[in-house]
Amino acid sequence: MFCRIGTGTYGLIVSIALIFCVALVICLPSLAEVGQKAAKTVVSGSSKYTLFINCNGNEKPKRVLSPVALSEGDEWSAYVEVNIQNDCLYTTRLWVAKGNRPYRLVYLIPPVRENAENGMEILGWARNSRMLLVQIEQWQYGSDAADLQRVLAIDAGTGVVYEPHLEALLQDRKDKRCAFRVTDAGFSSDKNVVMLVRAKFFTPLEIDETEADVPAAMRCGNTEETWSFNYATGEIKPVGSAEPLHIFRKFMPNQAK
Repeated sequence: MFCRIGTGTYGLIVSIALIFCVALVICLPSLAEVGQKAAKTVVSGSSKYTLFINCNGNEKPKRVLSPVALSEGDEWSAYVEVNIQNDCLYTTRLWVAKGNRPYRLVYLIPPVRENAENGMEILGWARNSRMLLVQIEQWQYGSDAADLQRVLAIDAGTGVVYEPHLEALLQDRKDKRCAFRVTDAGFSSDKNVVMLVRAKFFTPLEIDETEADVPAAMRCGNTEETWSFNYATGEIKPVGSAEPLHIFRKFMPNQAK
């Protein structure tokens, strides 16, 4: 199962699973302008890892940039910007540009109250393509609740988003206590949009609980699997663990100020 999300006036794709929708859509142009202004403010730091940036609640506001990811042939470039304000309010933006043109905002994860933190990491580009692959993580500080993991393929030219529903990975394990962590992702060699997601499965445990406390029939086991999500046909299936992940990775330091 896939979700395809359309674009706004500036190709802006906004993640709004938890909060307001209508007001945000109305404000798309202003959001893009604000984002461009933010890109000109002083950078608090840079990090190879923008998927997780901790906030202890009493730090000064900071802005962290990822390295710039270049597509094959250096035709497209992209980077992630994470802004953390007081009270651990996270705003994560994905910027893309073609050639020497100005960067434009194509995806936004807005801030959410109650210590709801978020981040994004660029995994790479499809080979000889403008299709960008990113991983998103959303979590709650100090909570035992499971993190929300997402993998998105974003067309840098149109802003169209392809999102596989990762809960499908557990559909054949409903009678077991199972969870998973995404370890990598890429594309297949198919000419259609076919995303490959690699995940490690495990048995989640309560505090002070060991795997021996879980009945054997309920244990998930510790395995790593690769799953295929075919956007053209809607087919979801496991593939061989040796299935290659076709993805182009080239990064350079971010010179944004």
